[in-house]
Amino acid sequence: MIEEQRITGAHMAPGYRLHLTFADGAQGVVDLAPLVARGKVYRAIEAAPGAFRLVFDGTAIEWPDGAGDVVDFCADALRMQMVPARAAAE
Repeated sequence: MIEEQRITGAHMAPGYRLHLTFADGAQGVVDLAPLVARGKVYRAIEAAPGAFRLVFDGTAIEWPDGAGDVVDFCADALRMQMVPARAAAE
């Protein structure tokens, strides 16, 4: 059985670098800058990078767009895109 990923901590650093901690202790960084550069639906992240919230018991993270919608990412997808903390610091 595949274990469901759960985010237990998150903070946004300059450059749209999302630092994540998962329930199993794994830590790393997801670079959201390429998505933000696309604009469109990702403008919610650009407008308020720190306005995200963990939802569904940590299995997703979302940014409200101010119009009643959200930009969201599931924890599984973020884990696959994450660069481990040590490698991200290099």
